[in-house]
Amino acid sequence: MAVASIKKNIASGIKWNTISVIGTRSTDFVVKLILARLLLPEAYGIIGMAMIIINFLQVISDMGLFNALVQKKEDALTETRYSSAFWFLLAIGTGFIALFFTVISPFGASFYQEPRLVPILNALSLYLFFNILTIIPRVILTKKLAFKTLVTIRFSGSVVSSIVAITLAFSGFGVWSLVMKYLLGSGIIFISYWARVGWKPRFTFQGSSLRQLAGYSTYTQVNGILFFFRNNVDYLIIGKLVSAHMLGVYTLAFTLSEALRGQLYSIFNKVLFPVYSKMQDDLPMIREYYLKIMTLTATVTFPVSVLFIGLSPDIILVLFGEEWVEAAAPLRILSVASMIFAISGTPAEVLKSIGKPSVSFYLNITNTFLVALPGIYFGLKYFGLTGVAYAVCLHYTTSRITFHYFMKKYIHVSDKDVFAALSKPVLGAAMMLFIILLITRIGMPPLPNMIIAGAAGGLAYGLLFARDLKQGVKLLKKS
Repeated sequence: MAVASIKKNIASGIKWNTISVIGTRSTDFVVKLILARLLLPEAYGIIGMAMIIINFLQVISDMGLFNALVQKKEDALTETRYSSAFWFLLAIGTGFIALFFTVISPFGASFYQEPRLVPILNALSLYLFFNILTIIPRVILTKKLAFKTLVTIRFSGSVVSSIVAITLAFSGFGVWSLVMKYLLGSGIIFISYWARVGWKPRFTFQGSSLRQLAGYSTYTQVNGILFFFRNNVDYLIIGKLVSAHMLGVYTLAFTLSEALRGQLYSIFNKVLFPVYSKMQDDLPMIREYYLKIMTLTATVTFPVSVLFIGLSPDIILVLFGEEWVEAAAPLRILSVASMIFAISGTPAEVLKSIGKPSVSFYLNITNTFLVALPGIYFGLKYFGLTGVAYAVCLHYTTSRITFHYFMKKYIHVSDKDVFAALSKPVLGAAMMLFIILLITRIGMPPLPNMIIAGAAGGLAYGLLFARDLKQGVKLLKKS
């Protein structure tokens, strides 16, 4: 692929996925704000327990096929491979529905000692089914770099399901308003993907075409399981050892701290993995974009994290109410963790694209079992939710350091490169935090303090990046 074409595809992909994030995240944030006002932390905790099980099974059901099919170059077996994968996934999805009603839902309720989970998990099995059957359409659209289509579909599902969830919450449906948000959103996305992709599976199944993906998909599948476990071990332990209420409190804190950074990574991963895969033999170009994404991620996410670090008690009290004040302390710490995670760019996508998914696998398994699991367990046991948050900080730190080592090894990123990429965002974040803390010392009530201190700090940060913002807008217009 020509350099000019690659740059155009990256810019276009980031543009449309950014539009998706702004729209979807804004919608989700407003929905969370409204639902948090209408529902108690316990409701969020119960749905959190259910979604841990659902999302884990979704990772398993993928079998690493999405990444393997995107990374695989087009050949004479492409259509056969897609059809075989579809029938394989259909069988898995159907089997999971049966397992939910007979085994998984009762087990989940028993594990968490929460009988209300049984009907919730049974209903959410459809969410899993819909997501499994969108894998092939997503592969096709992703390989075509049809980012606009992908964005439009996701945003539509988010908006409609959010409206329904709010309506149900106002009507007193409690936790079921959250369940319906997941079900309706996934159903709309499922129908839309198949309506837009213009592809139908053939009535053929060739196991050998899927076995060709085994080497790559095995590592990405197991790595995906470890990645899931690493990202959810805190939810799992809190839900098991404490209560649905405390899990709900922690869920809000973590969701807020990761909302923007997590979605930016979602943008870049969706855009850069297929593009990196196309230029997998051009390491200097991969390194160039790796560093640019590192700078962009830090620049965009740091001010949001700093707002939470400096103003978390006011933000929680004003936006979510007194029922959620316990989320303020972990939110502050988790926002530091989010900044630590953001400074490393997208190393996992680089490793996948150059055919080294095994590196991510071994790094994830080491960090998960030697750092995350014991840190979160003992942090919760001795220090509560703040202990969990500190353990997440430690885990992110060790993870980012080890990933950076392999970026130096495989694409020759130097410490000097990283310092140059991050110096300006770090300076801006420090300046913004200083201003917020200075104004907070005045002792204003929560609402005016949140508005004035946040606006002053944000303005200072924005002025530092005014020129970069103008250049970014011009780039998006050209794409």
